[in-house]
Amino acid sequence: MRYSYQEAAAFIISGLDQNVDPCDDFYAFSCNTYLKNHNVTELEINRIGTYKEAQEDVNADIVDALEPVAVNDARFSETERIVKAALFACVHHSRARLPIDNSRDVLIEMRDLLGAIPFLNHTLNKNVDFFTAMGKLEQEHAMGTLLGAMVSVDFSDVTRHALYISQPYLPLPRDFYVLPQHTKRLQNRVELVSQDIVKLEMQIAMATWPDSEMRNYALQNNPFTLKELEKAYPSIKWKNYFTALLSSVGNLDINTVPFIVTQPSYFAWLNALFAGEAVDRNTIANYLLLNLIFEDADFLGGNFKREVQKSDYVKYSFRRGRGVTRVGRQFGRLYDETIADANMECLNNLMHYMPNGPGYVYVKSKKNREEVAKDVQEQTERVIKHFLRMITELDWMSEESHAAARQKAENLVQNYGWPKDLYGDFSNSATIDRYHKKDYGEILDLFNANNTHNYYKIRKVMIKGYSNLESLKMLKEKPKRQGLIYEYPQAYNYAGQGGTGGHELVHGFDDQGVQFGHDGKLTGCTWLECGWMDSTSKNGFRDMAQCVVTQYSTQCCPEKSGTIQCANGMTTQGENIADVGGQLAAYRAYREYIEEKGEEEKRLPGLEQYTPNQIFWLTYGFSWCMSQTENSLVTQLLVDPHAPGSCRVNQVMQDIPDFGRDFGCTMGQNMYPPAEQRCPVWVAE
Repeated sequence: MRYSYQEAAAFIISGLDQNVDPCDDFYAFSCNTYLKNHNVTELEINRIGTYKEAQEDVNADIVDALEPVAVNDARFSETERIVKAALFACVHHSRARLPIDNSRDVLIEMRDLLGAIPFLNHTLNKNVDFFTAMGKLEQEHAMGTLLGAMVSVDFSDVTRHALYISQPYLPLPRDFYVLPQHTKRLQNRVELVSQDIVKLEMQIAMATWPDSEMRNYALQNNPFTLKELEKAYPSIKWKNYFTALLSSVGNLDINTVPFIVTQPSYFAWLNALFAGEAVDRNTIANYLLLNLIFEDADFLGGNFKREVQKSDYVKYSFRRGRGVTRVGRQFGRLYDETIADANMECLNNLMHYMPNGPGYVYVKSKKNREEVAKDVQEQTERVIKHFLRMITELDWMSEESHAAARQKAENLVQNYGWPKDLYGDFSNSATIDRYHKKDYGEILDLFNANNTHNYYKIRKVMIKGYSNLESLKMLKEKPKRQGLIYEYPQAYNYAGQGGTGGHELVHGFDDQGVQFGHDGKLTGCTWLECGWMDSTSKNGFRDMAQCVVTQYSTQCCPEKSGTIQCANGMTTQGENIADVGGQLAAYRAYREYIEEKGEEEKRLPGLEQYTPNQIFWLTYGFSWCMSQTENSLVTQLLVDPHAPGSCRVNQVMQDIPDFGRDFGCTMGQNMYPPAEQRCPVWVAE
């Protein structure tokens, strides 16, 4: 028996609880042992799960790959040397008993930003320019305050980019500010900052759009020129803000930049706030400066860092995510920069601020990368084929809409493994080095100027490079670093990587994805909505999506208790549709692979009683094992577009009858409900 089969079996066994009936509670069956052995209270952490541990394994591989890299040795690529220098500085700062105290640098920056620090009893100049300060904070710290901006492809014209202007993302979830049951959390924040600051945050929260209203892109696609912005919102000093925000761009005429306002009513509120001087200027100034303190708390010494950790503060660019769709939003601290976590936290920062550096190091270290990419490609092509077969079964979709769906699926841009035009062949690093030298080369200069220990300065270079990426060009998607172990049984691989590929594919056909056509543009737009389906097909799609929304909201997963509420079916519908449709397409692709092979796979050691089909479902279940505190779960339920792991397992299984048949469940058991209680997602059955 191959070692890879033994390893795959060991993963599954580490979660398996055979005392539970899989037809009653498949999540408990797949995960109870893992949850028992990962008690967050005993570990003194907020959350831990199999997905996070898999990423930590990848992070550890990157650390190992950097071990032989010498920062000043030209035999290594400049990219590897920059990553090593940044990682070394960050880890040294985290592990130092007495790290450098940069509070003086931060205070000077705060004073220079507004000319005064009101909470230190300084007097503000009455002509203080808040909007230049906001643009500067965003450019130099990747931090929005009363508004935020990002560059993305123009959804109406994919041949160009536009600057999207959006509402900000507050330190706490919006519902914490507007719903009465979260008063305690709000009071804790008052004690941490001040009542005036929290009152301002409450006003901001009530003016912002909730996540459930940010799924319709027709309503968020509001193009403006600079002149039109100044006319519509005259009390917002747009030119000052953009000049500071885009200061690194060079000779840019902001009068020619296409702007898109995503939440017009929020900016009407912000305009009124400044027009009527509805909030004291000192409060606004303190709000901007306080956000900077939280962002830089790691460098302030004293109790600042401890208090920020205790409040579960997430840096702005992490909680905002990337792009207009806010991909990769982080809702809680993953690590607390303890000595044990130093490498993990530091790599998390590096992968966020300079993603292609660690990505290059990781892919280069994998000698079997071509075989892995080939296997992923074969799997993905099978998954796409079976998804297309699934939608041909739908009786609610017209021939015209079928054709549009097929055209979209067949025109997907498929990037397997890594960006080959950027990473090259791993023997000549000229392209990737030019990419990093331009924005991150100063890291090597700081390292060699005996400032090795001053991570404060090195991180500022990283953030500046990140801001340049966000401001000047599209940030390329990171290669997915949770690698496929292609020697594992294919049941394991199709359930994991194949299911992930199916999940991402179906996102192109969820309630947001159907608004975009085969060319990536918003298509078929009216004043109310966009989409490539005709009216009959839209009605069928709405019924399918509403079934998922209702199912997740009414079945109340997880069980309601105390401050824990049901998962919000409306805000999680895109992920839920992708989970069900993607995993079903992956399962059918796996079965086709077996039929072509002509024989079932060998059974796993220690799990011989389970068929390969059952291993497919067990792999999926185990991938979502998650142990978390009540506070972490409450936050996830409020803001995360993903439902908790238990819901992503059990409710997906309920909607895929193949699962019930493979486990021999009796119709009517929890995991094998009758047809009228299931939601058929992109499939007739």
